[in-house]
Amino acid sequence: MKKIFLYLLPFTLLMACNTEPANDTVKKEETPKVEEQKSTFHLDMKDNDELTYENLRLYPVKATEGFINENIAPSEMKSLKEGINTKGFYVTEKKPYGRFEDSGAVNSLTIQNKSEETIYLMQGDIVSGGNQDRVMAQNIVVPPRTITDVNVYCVEKGRWTYRNEDIKEEDPEAKKKRKMFAFSGYYNVASSGLRKTMRETHSQQSVWDKVGELTLKNNASTSTGTYTGLEESDEFTNLRDAYMKFFDGKDEHFENCVGIVAVSGSKVLGVDIFGHPELFKRQFEGLLNGYITDAISEGSAIKMTEKGMDSYMKTLNRKFDRAQQSSEESDELFKYKGQVVHYSSF
Repeated sequence: MKKIFLYLLPFTLLMACNTEPANDTVKKEETPKVEEQKSTFHLDMKDNDELTYENLRLYPVKATEGFINENIAPSEMKSLKEGINTKGFYVTEKKPYGRFEDSGAVNSLTIQNKSEETIYLMQGDIVSGGNQDRVMAQNIVVPPRTITDVNVYCVEKGRWTYRNEDIKEEDPEAKKKRKMFAFSGYYNVASSGLRKTMRETHSQQSVWDKVGELTLKNNASTSTGTYTGLEESDEFTNLRDAYMKFFDGKDEHFENCVGIVAVSGSKVLGVDIFGHPELFKRQFEGLLNGYITDAISEGSAIKMTEKGMDSYMKTLNRKFDRAQQSSEESDELFKYKGQVVHYSSF
C-alpha cells in the first residue's frame, strides 16, 4: 500500500496545481485594441484625370476638422500678392530708418506695413522691381503698422539699378514708390526646384545657378539673368498658359482643401499645406505657376500610382507629426503664435 501511495503522489500534486477548468473551453486574455491615430492629412484621389494635364497632376489635400479649427488665424492673413496692392504696404530695398547703418544689403529687404492688414510672405514668393528681382528666403508674417526686414535671395544677377517699367510720374503713388525704391510687382511662387535649392544650399551662387539652368532650358535667358525673364520666352509662356487654361475653373475640386501635392512622372515635385483653406486659396495661383514651371522644365508623363501616393501620404503625416512635436524651428513647418501657417516639403 505504501508503494501505491508513493506512486500516486506526483499525479495528485499535478492535479492540484491545475486550477483551470477541465474542459477545453479555456478562456484566453483578450489583447486590448489599440486605436489607430487618425492622420491629419489625406488626399482626394477620385478626380485624378480631371486634375492631370501633360506632365503635371495635382492632388488636393484635405485636413481634419480639428486641424482647421485650431488654425483660424491664417484665414485672415493676406498673401504677398494682395499685400503689394494694398495701400500703405511696401516692399523696398533695405532701409535703415534709424535702426542700422547698412542700407545697401542685397540679401535683405525692408517691409513697411502701414495698413490694417496682416500680410503673409511665403518662402518662395518672388517680387520684381527694386534694384533687382528677389525671392523670399523665409516665411514671415507682418502685422499691421510694423516695419521689419525679410531675408531674400537675388534672382537677377546682372542688375543693381532701380528699374520699374510701370512707373508713371504723373501717378503720385507710383512716384512715391520710385523714390522709396519700392517693388511694385508680385511675380509668382518660384519653382519647387528653386525653392529646394534655396532650402538645401543656403547659397546665393547656387540660386543664381538654378535660375540660369531654368531660363536656359526655356530659352528665356536675358541680359540681367532674371528668373522673371521666363515671361520673355514665347515657347515657355505658350506652354504655361495652356496648363493654366486647363486648371482654370476647377475650383470645385479644391473646395475645403488646405493644400496640394504636385506630381510629375513618378516623382512628387512637392507639397504645400496651409493652416486654413482660405490662405491656401490665396496662394494657389502663385503655387500653380511654380509647379507648372517644374513640369515644363523637367517633368515627364504621369506614372505615379495610387499605391505610391498612399505610401507618400503615410510618410508625410509622420514627418508633419514629428515637426509639430519638435521644439526646434524648421524650414518645413512655419507657425505664427502657435498656429500652423504653412508646411512644405520637396
